[in-house]
Amino acid sequence: MTTKLAAAVIALKALRQLGPARLAENALYRGGLRFNLWRVPEPVWDPTLQLNLAAAPGLPAGTVAGDLLGLLDEVREIGAGQVRLFGGRPQPLRLAPPGGLRPWQDYERGRADQSSEDIKFTWEPARFGWAVSLARVYRATRDEALVECFWENLGTFEQANPPYRGENWISGQEAALRIVTWAFAARAFWDSPSSTAARKALLAQMIAAHARRIPPTLIYARSQDNNHLLSEAAGLFSAGWLLPRHPAAASWRREGWSWFNRGVQRQVAVDGTYIQQSLNYHRLLLQLALWVDGLARQNGEPWPVASRQRLAAAAHWLRVRLDPVSGGAPNLGHNDGTHLFPFGATGDFRPTAQAASAAFEDQPALPPGAWDELGGWLGLSGSATTGELPDAGGDAPPMYADSGGVVLRAAESWAALRAAHYNHRPGQADQLHVDLWWRGQNIALDAGTYRYNAPAPWNNGLAGGLVHNTVSIEGAEAMTRAGRFLWLDWDQAAVTQLEPGAAAAERTGYTRLGVLHRRSLEMRAPNGWRIEDELLAVGEPRLHTFWLHWLLPDWPWQLDGLTLRLEGPGGGMRVSVVGQGAAPGQAETQLIRAGERIAGEGDVPAVLGWFSPSYANKVPALSWRIGVRSKPPVRFTTWFAWG
Repeated sequence: MTTKLAAAVIALKALRQLGPARLAENALYRGGLRFNLWRVPEPVWDPTLQLNLAAAPGLPAGTVAGDLLGLLDEVREIGAGQVRLFGGRPQPLRLAPPGGLRPWQDYERGRADQSSEDIKFTWEPARFGWAVSLARVYRATRDEALVECFWENLGTFEQANPPYRGENWISGQEAALRIVTWAFAARAFWDSPSSTAARKALLAQMIAAHARRIPPTLIYARSQDNNHLLSEAAGLFSAGWLLPRHPAAASWRREGWSWFNRGVQRQVAVDGTYIQQSLNYHRLLLQLALWVDGLARQNGEPWPVASRQRLAAAAHWLRVRLDPVSGGAPNLGHNDGTHLFPFGATGDFRPTAQAASAAFEDQPALPPGAWDELGGWLGLSGSATTGELPDAGGDAPPMYADSGGVVLRAAESWAALRAAHYNHRPGQADQLHVDLWWRGQNIALDAGTYRYNAPAPWNNGLAGGLVHNTVSIEGAEAMTRAGRFLWLDWDQAAVTQLEPGAAAAERTGYTRLGVLHRRSLEMRAPNGWRIEDELLAVGEPRLHTFWLHWLLPDWPWQLDGLTLRLEGPGGGMRVSVVGQGAAPGQAETQLIRAGERIAGEGDVPAVLGWFSPSYANKVPALSWRIGVRSKPPVRFTTWFAWG
């Protein structure tokens, strides 16, 4: 197929599978860029503007829950000009874009090059999420140096990023997120003697300039129909309440409230599944909703019933995927490290789950603990005083199913089986992936994301099926990869069995190769799980190479044929595989760590043997692959056991 013909086929598939409305909005946005229609007039200093931070959620008592010493270390680093981007190691806190200050449209139109290969390293410190940590410690210590640190860095940003010029103005979402974090932090600093009238006036002008950046390109956020739209709507809603004397305040409030509610009702399924099929973006959805909820409650704006129902379902969705020991959750879908309100570690979802359950379900997700602090900051103090996760013991362990898959829980372990039916473009090729947790340890891992923009293979290289805990066929993807973030010919899955301690699902992605993939998941109490994969012929059986893959922690190991023994902090674990479909002795095994084969034969993909807990952070893991070359039917049976 010629390049032009292939491009035409992709375009037609995209039109059919993504829908004409979203593509039309994107085309209008691109057309507006071409003809320079999205200009934002230069701001004029308005001396009448005053910030009404009383419109924001109330402040808690001056205490820090959890790791105060660790938080003190973090704010000392910030004072010294260092910031932990994406929850990683300290890096220089740079608020000036490393490139020039061209109009933001020039970067979008390709008339100016971005200064780095990954724009997220420019955007992340400019989101001011680190200012939340300053605010938390200031409320506990009243250390004026923390307030000075905030205002000095705000002034640095204002000087280095004049309105609508430079890379920090490219995205309306970035402008919106700054409005939220500035308001959240400044609320804590507002009565400090370091918060002078001049500084308050500057912040008011900056929020106004940021709010004006959002409406012209809201059409792009609508075309994405994801967290971009929710972020920008939250930014407008915030600016409308924070700047009541601004001529556009009423329209910002109306537009922000309308689009946030429309976004929630469209993007959150009735069962709570978020449209982007991502744990990290699910948290962002809930954190944005919690902020908007605080503003709405403070100002007497009731939620529409449909929105509140969807947000309650979204809170429940996260709650049932929490690991009760660690506060972690499956590293499902894209993980770009976004943590708008960084209470707790980047990988700890308990603060958001607790606050969201209190706000939208009128009940806590967890018993009282350090994770209650976020709710206190958002005006939810006292609403989460009792509660427990559903009982994980007894003869009938809990089971959950929704349009994202199945969760099964036992006394010391639990598993999540991925089985999504997509109605929006998928983020990753991860159907029938299994995540397994044992004693607070994630022992069957989802590799995550690592980077969106980097030299190959790290340009979103962990999105493919090869790195997930599932079966792939001859290295082929189960969907058509049409771009760094775009999948077509969606691999749909459906749950076919659900009962206490057992579930099963099947997917369609490989039927084009003449194969139907079925997977069953069964709890083998008290000390293990059984996962069975069946690869069945659709039509005349054809010869294929089937690869079963498991991503496991980087623990001391011993491989004996088709049994892999690992020794972890919680004790010893054994993973065994039985393959049926090939002649005895023909199963091929490979053990890979950090992209290098450490056992077995043959070449291995460089993306295997890595785990990315958050953006721009990857650590070694163990990829264990078992290959069989055969005509279907083929069956793999995997046993996880411990003790």
